[in-house]
Amino acid sequence: MDSTHRRKIASGHDTPDIGGADVNPTLARVGELASRVAKRADEIEQRRGLPDDLLDDLRDAGCFRMLAPASHGGDQLGLPDVLAVLEELARADAATSWTVGQVALSHLIVRCGPAATLDDVFADGADTLVAGAVAPKGRARTSDGGWRLTGQWPFVTGCPRAAWFYLNCVLVSGRSVPVGPDGVPATRILFVPAGDVRVVDTWRVLGLRGTASHDVVVEDARVPDHRAVAARDDDAVHRIAQSSLIIGAVAVGLADGALADLVRLAVDGKRPALSARRLAASTVFQDRLGEAQTMHRAARALLYAEAAEAQSSTGASTPLRRARLRAAAAQVTALCAQVVDAAHTLAGGSAVYETSPLQRRLRDMRTATQHFVAGRDSYATLGALAVGEEAGAG
Repeated sequence: MDSTHRRKIASGHDTPDIGGADVNPTLARVGELASRVAKRADEIEQRRGLPDDLLDDLRDAGCFRMLAPASHGGDQLGLPDVLAVLEELARADAATSWTVGQVALSHLIVRCGPAATLDDVFADGADTLVAGAVAPKGRARTSDGGWRLTGQWPFVTGCPRAAWFYLNCVLVSGRSVPVGPDGVPATRILFVPAGDVRVVDTWRVLGLRGTASHDVVVEDARVPDHRAVAARDDDAVHRIAQSSLIIGAVAVGLADGALADLVRLAVDGKRPALSARRLAASTVFQDRLGEAQTMHRAARALLYAEAAEAQSSTGASTPLRRARLRAAAAQVTALCAQVVDAAHTLAGGSAVYETSPLQRRLRDMRTATQHFVAGRDSYATLGALAVGEEAGAG
């Protein structure tokens, strides 16, 4: 049985059915690249980052210009097409997909800036690697038509290779931090070139080791006023909410890869310890595999339904629309985590060894669930809005 057929059995579908090669050529190119990515997953994890030649391959495939603005040479693909690419990459290696997804997210946020910001960031082309952090871990003070920025931000995926950074910070006036009527400090997202940023090697973690999500430090850098966006600007908050689906797409591809690994193990004849029958012949295994397949299909359907709605929606962003996006991403990720847990458990003792791809899938998935997008806060926000109560400040 070939790998394509195994994957079809595992998840109930073959390749992503969003768009097609003629509509989304990036997806077709990534499909050809995915097998090479999968073979290098261990290397990527050990290096704690993507090798230079693989980074070049991803750039050539169009992975780093998917959401770059068309005005500056980017492909500016629709959100469902971007998610399909990330899903395909995550089947091969979650860290690679996560890294590509975070560049796409960064480009979404850069597009919130004025034309002068886009001119600066994309001066060297649409494939410019951008990294950053939404959490406001820095402090910015006004200074001669701009800002003075200082701070340290964790979880900055791909920072060693980034040419530009978006960094969220709290505004400071004198020795105080002004707050708005809702009690929340005012913030700005500032765009900073790599020359003003220092990377601190902190990324020694459970999973997604290949994402190089180290801390970055900025010490009293000057940022001109045109490289600033209000972090609570309607466009910015909506794009940040949309980007939560990027995490969901990685989770969907990762879970699909785990199911394929499990099916491969069973079809190749694994026998559980002290059992007279093959794993594939066990009715308990069959029942749980079928349940995991169905759970995965439900997660995938929700992901693309939300993406399609976000793509087709017109009019101003609303708290309810944003809450639905974030809650959908949290649910997709939670369902996929259950799928990966089930695949790892059903594989038995062989899955605990480093030679098993399922142990890496489990570690990657559990690391992904620690992202704030996967938290339960979005459910509370959605529930509050449903009954006419005021949602939390987040």
